[in-house]
Amino acid sequence: MEIRTLPPIPYGSLFFAPMEGITDESFRKTILKLFPEWDYLACDFLRVPSAGRYPTKHIVRHFGKELFDIPWIKEKTLYQILTSHRAFTVDMVKQLDELNVPWMDVNLGCPSPTVCKNGGGSFLLTDLITLRPLIKSIRDNFKGRLTAKIRSGYTNTNKLEDSIKMLNDEGIEYITVHGRTREQMYKVPADWSLIDRAVKISKVPIIGNGDIWEASDIDRMLKATGCHAVMVARGALKSPWMAKDYRLGIVEQEHERIQKIKFFFNEYRTLLENQNISMRGLLKQSKSVSRFMLDGMKDGEIHRRKLILSQTVPEFFSILESL
Repeated sequence: MEIRTLPPIPYGSLFFAPMEGITDESFRKTILKLFPEWDYLACDFLRVPSAGRYPTKHIVRHFGKELFDIPWIKEKTLYQILTSHRAFTVDMVKQLDELNVPWMDVNLGCPSPTVCKNGGGSFLLTDLITLRPLIKSIRDNFKGRLTAKIRSGYTNTNKLEDSIKMLNDEGIEYITVHGRTREQMYKVPADWSLIDRAVKISKVPIIGNGDIWEASDIDRMLKATGCHAVMVARGALKSPWMAKDYRLGIVEQEHERIQKIKFFFNEYRTLLENQNISMRGLLKQSKSVSRFMLDGMKDGEIHRRKLILSQTVPEFFSILESL
């Protein structure tokens, strides 16, 4: 099968990670407009159905109907899927291929108890013998760039090297490694030495992930692990402007952070309102996005609780303006 090639990912590239319920079309449009310094972004994962096929319009809508026909945006966007051995994976992969989706990412890292209970996400790393043909079937039916995101293991890291080698063998082009096992969830600091281990044995570039909370952490991870690029998840939700700060060498002050938060939410609100979202939907999305933004700020936890407990959109934004 002839592979559709994309330009190589440059060293030091920055990824805004996929996050369920967050990185939808509206959020990514806001990031693209305000902070184009992010080199790559990701859709929140799309679950592969356990029966039948999604309508084409559902697959396109998940990416973002307005963004789907813009080539440069498609090429910098990972379309992540969440699958299991029971799912109709090949059928959906063929759909994505027929739609000329340029880049698909396989989620082998989600630690959610519900996802793992159903045999998906990081649970797939527990049995590499059965995972191998699943990855092979995806590669055999998808011509675009194929990447994968993994945890460093499920209950331990004993299979990390074997996981990396298997993904190399089956045609995965870049691998994102999160420096925690699934069992650790987010209870302990990310172990960047696990990313370093992956770098040393992988024939394809490794993207580092885990505990990037400040712009300065990006260089630290690149130097400490030798990884090719950096993916930021919760830290990017805390500071969507992190890539810009990193590129410009900005050391953020708290008063500046408050203004950035207000600036971001005003733009995000305008975009959602222009898409005729309901007030209930706008409030729900705003609360989700605000989850980490006040971390480390004076009285941040008090203000976060007020935002989460707010009952209306005006109340939510009044709390923001009072910061």
